[in-house]
Amino acid sequence: MGFYLHRRTCAGSGSVTNFMKFRAQTVSLFAALLAVLPNSWGAPAHTILAAQQGADSKSPAAQAQIPVALPKGKKLILTDGTFQMAREYTVEGERVRYWSVERSQWEEIPTNLVDWDATHKAETQQAAQDAELKAKIHASQRALLTKEIDVDRSLEIKPSLFLPDEVGLYALDRNNLIRNMKQSEAVLKTSTGRQVEKIISGVSLIPGKQTMEIPGEHAAMRLNTAEPEFFMRPADQREPRFRLLRAQIKGGHRLIDSISIRFTGEEKHNATDIEIQTWTPVTGVFRYTVDQRLEPGEYVFVEMTADGISGYVWDFAIDLPATKSK
Repeated sequence: MGFYLHRRTCAGSGSVTNFMKFRAQTVSLFAALLAVLPNSWGAPAHTILAAQQGADSKSPAAQAQIPVALPKGKKLILTDGTFQMAREYTVEGERVRYWSVERSQWEEIPTNLVDWDATHKAETQQAAQDAELKAKIHASQRALLTKEIDVDRSLEIKPSLFLPDEVGLYALDRNNLIRNMKQSEAVLKTSTGRQVEKIISGVSLIPGKQTMEIPGEHAAMRLNTAEPEFFMRPADQREPRFRLLRAQIKGGHRLIDSISIRFTGEEKHNATDIEIQTWTPVTGVFRYTVDQRLEPGEYVFVEMTADGISGYVWDFAIDLPATKSK
C-alpha cells in the first residue's frame, strides 16, 4: 500500500524509481533460475548423449533387446549374451580389432570377452540365410522370365535364357537369342547357252549347268560369334535334314551351289559344306553346332527334300574375325 501511495504522490520521479526496482527484481529472478538448473546445462550435447547411452546400456532390458532392423555385418557375440555388429574383424594376439557398424570406427576388445562358438555359429546361420534369400530372388526372376512359356515345351539353353515355344529356326549369338530367323528365296538358274543348244539339236544328253543363288551380296542377319548355335522347332515333330553351306559373292548375288549335269543325267554339286552336329535336347527340338570356327563371310542353312535343296533358305553372315575362343 505504501508503494502505491508513493506512486500517487511522487508522480515526477516515481516512474524512474519503479523501473529501477523492476530491473533489480528481474536480475534476481534470472539468477535464481540459473542456480536451480542442472549443472549439465552448459555441457556439450555429445556428453549428455553419451551419459544417456551409458545409462541405457547398463540396464538388463537394453542389453537383451535386439533391434528389429540390424545393419549389415557380422555379429561378435560376447560372453555376457550381448553382441557387437562388426563389418569386419581380426584377432591380433589377445585383442579383437573390429570396425563397429553402429559407431563407424575401429574398436578393440579382449578376445576372452568373445563367445567364439556362438560367433561362428551365427556366421554360419547368416551365410545360410543369405544363400536362401539369393535362391528365392533367382527363383522369382526365373518365374518372371518364364511366366509365358509352356512348361511342357520349355528349354533353358543358357542360364535364364529359354527357347521360345513357337515353331521356327533360332540362332544363338553368344548370349543373344535371335527369334525365328527369316527365310530368303533361293533362285535356281540354268545356263542359257546349254539350254539353247539342247533346243536346236533336240538332244537332251548335252551336259548342262545350273546354279542356286540368293539375290543380294549380303545377308540381313549378322552374327558376332564364330561359333554360333541353332535350334529348330519343326511344326510336325519331324527331324529336318539340314546342311550348312558357305556362300560365294558373285555378280551381285550369293552363289550357294553350282550343279553340273552329265550326259547320263547325274548331277554333281559343288557346294561348300560346313560340318555340323545334330543334337536332340528334348523331344521336338533339334540343336545344331558347328565343328569348326566359322570364318567371316556369308552362310546359309538349307533343308534337304526329296527333290534336293529347298528353295527357301535361312541366310546369315559372320562379321567377327575368327579369333581363339576362351
